[in-house]
Amino acid sequence: MYDPSIGQESLTTVDVIGVLAGHFLFGVAATLLVDWSWIPLSPQQRESSRSLKEIKRSWGWDEKSDNKDDSLSSANIKSLVEDNNE
Repeated sequence: MYDPSIGQESLTTVDVIGVLAGHFLFGVAATLLVDWSWIPLSPQQRESSRSLKEIKRSWGWDEKSDNKDDSLSSANIKSLVEDNNE
């Protein structure tokens, strides 16, 4: 972008891309690293999707989690055991 006060370009495409990338990275980091559980949610919002706490737990980010994987529920484990026994 040309700045007539200094007679040259003062804002390049690289600058714009750098600022946008920095804002995006900050947004992702703020979402994942900050505890947002203090914000009250309506019952409809809670039922509409997984909470950030559940997502962090599934990724193994929550140190207090028991690292339980939903894909290996007791029903799935029983069916795997039965398949192996046959």
